[in-house]
Amino acid sequence: MIKGVGIDLVDLEEFRRICEGFCAKTDEPCAFVARTFTAPELAQARERHDACQYLAGRFAAKEAVFKAVAPLTCDGFDLRRVETIDAPSGQPQVNMGGALAETYAAAGVGSILVSITNESGFVEAIALAQ
Repeated sequence: MIKGVGIDLVDLEEFRRICEGFCAKTDEPCAFVARTFTAPELAQARERHDACQYLAGRFAAKEAVFKAVAPLTCDGFDLRRVETIDAPSGQPQVNMGGALAETYAAAGVGSILVSITNESGFVEAIALAQ
Protein backbone atom coordinates (compact mmCIF):
# COMPACT_ATOMS: atom_id res chain seq x y z
CA MET A 1 0.00 0.00 0.00
CA ILE A 2 1.35 3.42 -0.92
CA LYS A 3 1.74 5.63 2.14
CA GLY A 4 3.30 8.70 0.52
CA VAL A 5 5.13 10.07 -2.48
CA GLY A 6 7.71 12.82 -2.69
CA ILE A 7 9.71 14.49 -5.43
CA ASP A 8 12.53 17.04 -5.46
CA LEU A 9 14.53 18.94 -8.06
CA VAL A 10 18.05 20.29 -7.44
CA ASP A 11 19.83 22.89 -9.58
CA LEU A 12 23.24 21.27 -10.04
CA GLU A 13 25.19 24.52 -10.49
CA GLU A 14 23.69 26.01 -7.33
CA PHE A 15 24.47 22.78 -5.47
CA ARG A 16 28.07 22.91 -6.73
CA ARG A 17 28.36 26.45 -5.38
CA ILE A 18 27.04 25.42 -1.96
CA CYS A 19 29.44 22.51 -1.54
CA GLU A 20 32.37 23.81 -3.55
CA GLY A 21 35.08 22.48 -1.22
CA PHE A 22 33.87 18.90 -1.38
CA CYS A 23 33.37 19.06 -5.12
CA ALA A 24 36.97 20.23 -5.50
CA LYS A 25 38.02 16.94 -3.84
CA THR A 26 39.45 18.54 -0.72
CA ASP A 27 39.74 16.39 2.36
CA GLU A 28 37.40 18.43 4.52
CA PRO A 29 33.79 18.79 3.38
CA CYS A 30 32.12 22.15 3.90
CA ALA A 31 29.70 22.52 6.82
CA PHE A 32 26.63 21.86 4.66
CA VAL A 33 28.05 18.61 3.28
CA ALA A 34 29.34 17.48 6.69
CA ARG A 35 25.99 17.96 8.41
CA THR A 36 23.80 16.68 5.55
CA PHE A 37 25.43 13.45 4.38
CA THR A 38 26.44 10.29 6.20
CA ALA A 39 29.93 8.78 6.07
CA PRO A 40 28.80 5.98 3.68
CA GLU A 41 27.21 8.56 1.33
CA LEU A 42 30.41 10.62 1.32
CA ALA A 43 32.52 7.52 0.72
CA GLN A 44 30.41 6.53 -2.28
CA ALA A 45 30.53 10.10 -3.61
CA ARG A 46 34.32 10.13 -3.46
CA GLU A 47 34.37 7.05 -5.71
CA ARG A 48 32.43 8.87 -8.44
CA HIS A 49 33.74 10.80 -11.40
CA ASP A 50 31.49 13.72 -10.38
CA ALA A 51 31.09 13.59 -6.59
CA CYS A 52 29.01 16.75 -6.51
CA GLN A 53 26.45 15.44 -8.99
CA TYR A 54 26.23 12.24 -6.96
CA LEU A 55 25.59 14.20 -3.75
CA ALA A 56 23.05 16.43 -5.49
CA GLY A 57 21.10 13.28 -6.33
CA ARG A 58 21.33 12.06 -2.76
CA PHE A 59 20.18 15.45 -1.49
CA ALA A 60 17.19 15.36 -3.84
CA ALA A 61 16.43 11.85 -2.59
CA LYS A 62 16.57 13.00 1.05
CA GLU A 63 14.13 15.81 0.27
CA ALA A 64 11.84 13.45 -1.65
CA VAL A 65 11.84 10.96 1.25
CA PHE A 66 11.05 13.78 3.66
CA LYS A 67 8.09 14.86 1.51
CA ALA A 68 6.82 11.27 1.30
CA VAL A 69 7.17 10.39 5.00
CA ALA A 70 7.05 13.57 7.11
CA PRO A 71 3.28 14.13 6.67
CA LEU A 72 2.76 10.66 8.17
CA THR A 73 4.64 11.48 11.37
CA CYS A 74 3.97 13.80 14.27
CA ASP A 75 7.57 14.74 14.92
CA GLY A 76 11.10 13.43 14.95
CA PHE A 77 11.82 13.58 11.22
CA ASP A 78 15.22 15.01 10.39
CA LEU A 79 16.04 14.81 6.69
CA ARG A 80 19.75 14.89 7.52
CA ARG A 81 19.30 11.40 8.95
CA VAL A 82 17.93 9.94 5.72
CA GLU A 83 20.66 7.77 4.25
CA THR A 84 20.52 6.91 0.56
CA ILE A 85 23.31 4.65 -0.64
CA ASP A 86 23.78 2.42 -3.65
CA ALA A 87 22.72 -1.20 -3.58
CA PRO A 88 25.26 -3.65 -5.04
CA SER A 89 23.29 -3.33 -8.30
CA GLY A 90 23.98 0.43 -8.35
CA GLN A 91 20.35 1.35 -7.68
CA PRO A 92 19.86 3.97 -4.95
CA GLN A 93 18.20 2.65 -1.82
CA VAL A 94 17.08 4.21 1.45
CA ASN A 95 18.57 2.72 4.61
CA MET A 96 15.50 1.78 6.63
CA GLY A 97 17.51 1.21 9.81
CA GLY A 98 19.56 3.75 11.63
CA ALA A 99 18.38 6.99 13.16
CA LEU A 100 14.95 7.06 11.47
CA ALA A 101 13.97 3.39 11.89
CA GLU A 102 11.45 4.19 14.63
CA THR A 103 10.03 7.11 12.66
CA TYR A 104 9.50 4.94 9.58
CA ALA A 105 7.90 2.22 11.71
CA ALA A 106 5.59 4.71 13.47
CA ALA A 107 4.51 6.05 10.08
CA GLY A 108 3.72 2.52 8.90
CA VAL A 109 6.41 2.68 6.21
CA GLY A 110 8.13 -0.64 5.57
CA SER A 111 10.12 0.38 2.50
CA ILE A 112 10.90 3.39 0.36
CA LEU A 113 11.62 3.14 -3.34
CA VAL A 114 13.84 5.88 -4.77
CA SER A 115 14.76 6.89 -8.30
CA ILE A 116 17.26 9.60 -9.24
CA THR A 117 17.85 11.19 -12.65
CA ASN A 118 19.88 14.10 -14.03
CA GLU A 119 19.28 16.18 -17.13
CA SER A 120 20.30 19.61 -18.38
CA GLY A 121 21.85 20.86 -15.15
CA PHE A 122 19.17 19.49 -12.85
CA VAL A 123 19.02 16.44 -10.64
CA GLU A 124 15.64 15.01 -9.68
CA ALA A 125 14.57 12.29 -7.27
CA ILE A 126 11.28 10.66 -6.49
CA ALA A 127 10.47 8.58 -3.42
CA LEU A 128 7.58 6.20 -2.88
CA ALA A 129 6.88 5.19 0.72
CA GLN A 130 5.02 1.91 1.07
